Amino acid sequence: GSVRRGGPDRRAQPTPFLSRYWLTGRRQGGRRDGERVNVYVDRYSRSEIALVIGVLVLSMLDMFFTLVHLEAGGTEANPVMAWTLAWGGEGAFKAVKVATTVIALAVLLIHVRFQRVRSLLTFAFILYAGVLLFHFYLAHVRAAGAAF
Repeated sequence: GSVRRGGPDRRAQPTPFLSRYWLTGRRQGGRRDGERVNVYVDRYSRSEIALVIGVLVLSMLDMFFTLVHLEAGGTEANPVMAWTLAWGGEGAFKAVKVATTVIALAVLLIHVRFQRVRSLLTFAFILYAGVLLFHFYLAHVRAAGAAF
């Protein structure tokens, strides 16, 4: 049979977005039928983790190649990051880039089971992959120009 526990039914309230079991708990999806979207979880799928790590890696590669591009006389295309670079130099640029990326990815990961968030993460991955291809193109153009 069923064991009746005392106290209020904790299932009456939705699970908070961050529980004390975040990343260590057992919650991998909704508890009741129909709870597939708009739910918070403690554990994420391998594909969700891979997507977040992929965006992080591509973002850090973007930072590295941007600094290489700037050393070669290029300019920063993102006006916020250009201002950060002018205001605080390379250290501030790196700190802001890493902090904004990590914070944004943490927020997206926490909400990954919400409608359109996984699509947004996939879009960020594709966008950063495109940015990385553009960095390779710039490096190629720079190398070709040096050969003449």
